[in-house]
Amino acid sequence: MQVETDLGVPTLLEVHGLGVAVDGDWPEVVEQVRLDFAWFERTAPGVGSADVEVTIERRPPDFEALGDGVASFVTPRNVVYQDGQRTIVDYFGRAVSVLDRASGRLVVQGEDDQLVHEAVYHFLLSRIGEHLEARGLTRLHALGLSGRQGAVAVMLPSGGGKSTLALRALREEGVRLLSEDSPLIDRHGRAHPFPLRIAVNPTDAASLPERSVRRMDRMEFHSKLVLDLEAFSDRVESRPQPLRHLVIGRRSLGLHPSLEPVPRRSAVSTLIREAIVGVGIYQGMEFVLQHGMRDVMGKVGVAATRATCCSGVLARAKVWRLTVGRDHARNWDALAPLLH
Repeated sequence: MQVETDLGVPTLLEVHGLGVAVDGDWPEVVEQVRLDFAWFERTAPGVGSADVEVTIERRPPDFEALGDGVASFVTPRNVVYQDGQRTIVDYFGRAVSVLDRASGRLVVQGEDDQLVHEAVYHFLLSRIGEHLEARGLTRLHALGLSGRQGAVAVMLPSGGGKSTLALRALREEGVRLLSEDSPLIDRHGRAHPFPLRIAVNPTDAASLPERSVRRMDRMEFHSKLVLDLEAFSDRVESRPQPLRHLVIGRRSLGLHPSLEPVPRRSAVSTLIREAIVGVGIYQGMEFVLQHGMRDVMGKVGVAATRATCCSGVLARAKVWRLTVGRDHARNWDALAPLLH
């Protein structure tokens, strides 16, 4: 059953086989979510029923209707409660998400548009991540590009310069984007597209085009500027590509970057961090874990899937060490030979 309101047809997404419907009485927030996942939007009539339904309600959280449950666990963003088949996520009184796990339906209530938007975005990332794992696809915290030689994944930590390199890549003839932050990898050593919005620091505003940019205020971190997919949808690689080059990135204070080949074993610890553990990848523990940290032990199968995908990549890709410096143009010049 699709979610419908008086506003009309819901926003429909199809993310690697997962059907999503988003609707509600706050069209501005629904539109923000649509822009986040615009590459996956499906508008053709006859789309099948959604696996996941999200309803956004512009109103104060109705805590009176949620009972007297006791908290299961607390994250820096929220407090999580379990009530039968419901998971209730309280954003410290400012918003609430209520997930019916049996039906896959989420209702989000709040009056802060940025907070409600982020709550919906995080839930969808979490649910999509679960679906991808079930299909044997692992999100890799990296910049994913494709060029003449195949795909290239650049693993830099958060704040390491992936977005800057992505924006530069969008201007390069013959180079296409798989994902600015989390391309998908499979056990056969292929990289799959997973393009989302591109977020940069306000200090880098000059690198963005004039159109398709919005400001994003986040729960835990500083504000960012978002470049929507409509600005670069024609530069997204639509098909899986063999992952030819795996790049381990690190930052320096110098001006002169360097790129050098390294043994495959040099990438093992980075892959463990950026894919198997998933540091830098939002996983949504408030939705994935139902009874606190004891549920972590039940995720052994997920870790095995991730390890298998990493092994498939490592067996086929060449591994490089990229040292990036303060000169963004030179950083791109160092990386470019792997794409041409």
